[in-house]
Amino acid sequence: MIIVTTEGFLLHSCMQYRSDQNEIEVFYLDQSVPGQKPEIFAKGIVSTPNQEHSSLAFAPDGKEIMWSLWQLPHDRNKHPQVIKSIKFRNGQWSQADTVSFSGIYMDGGPAFSPDGNRVYFYSNRPVDERSGKIKDLDIWFVERQNNGWSKPVNPGIPVNTDYAESSPCLSSNGNLYFVSNRNQYKDPIGNNDIFMSRLNNGIYEEPVSLGNNINTANARESFPFIALDESFIIFSRDNRRFNSSREVISGERKLMISFKGEQGQWEQAVEMGEQFENVRFPSVSPDGKYLFFTKYTEKSNEDFYWVDAKIIEELRFNFFR
Repeated sequence: MIIVTTEGFLLHSCMQYRSDQNEIEVFYLDQSVPGQKPEIFAKGIVSTPNQEHSSLAFAPDGKEIMWSLWQLPHDRNKHPQVIKSIKFRNGQWSQADTVSFSGIYMDGGPAFSPDGNRVYFYSNRPVDERSGKIKDLDIWFVERQNNGWSKPVNPGIPVNTDYAESSPCLSSNGNLYFVSNRNQYKDPIGNNDIFMSRLNNGIYEEPVSLGNNINTANARESFPFIALDESFIIFSRDNRRFNSSREVISGERKLMISFKGEQGQWEQAVEMGEQFENVRFPSVSPDGKYLFFTKYTEKSNEDFYWVDAKIIEELRFNFFR
């Protein structure tokens, strides 16, 4: 059993930074900020000729960014999916580098805890290092230490199971949201679904499905981003169907959003609009100003894009008016 603490967790939904040029230079890699039309983010720095394959994870102070990628062309035996990091130190951004706890196994989906002292991610690394046996995907975490990051820790049950768990993200009170296919054989809506494990007195409770307003029987719900105050969740819904050559013959992938109702329930998820079709891996910057996601620029090259996050409040207004 793993005990976790919420000491130092933020109690509000968005950190506030000064609104000046220094903010842009520090937190957005000196990029020209977008308007209401999505633009590629940090081309050649974060968006590269490889396949970026996760949400963009910002440290709470905005001075470190993590993401995962596949090296192109794909050779998963020689080049597993790895987690990359870029840091703002001594007045400038570093070059992107593979983090200390990644590089051997399939690692992805990094997410900072709200206090910045942990990074959660998924991996197929062995639970027992001595056995060396590769597992299905589990959620792991590392803790910040004086000299870097700790060895990865598997929180075990009830978070992880014999099924696949991935795409972790956390709210300010420590509740853990993630994706699992654990219900696919016993639940009418089971497929790739989004779950939440509540943090209670430092212990993660049995995860629960977010229910029919989020999860569906005919699609895969994945890659959630939860607001720190849990007032909204953005995720990807994928109902595509493929032929034997893995070509899409029907369906589509799109970003969805749901808001919490007055009784604390998740309302029916709605589509975010045309510009969020055929994209995935959403996240919001620590100051709440920008929405990030990925989309394909070529057949396998997936890059990060960003757009003004006003769309979230516009959707909230239309939803509750």
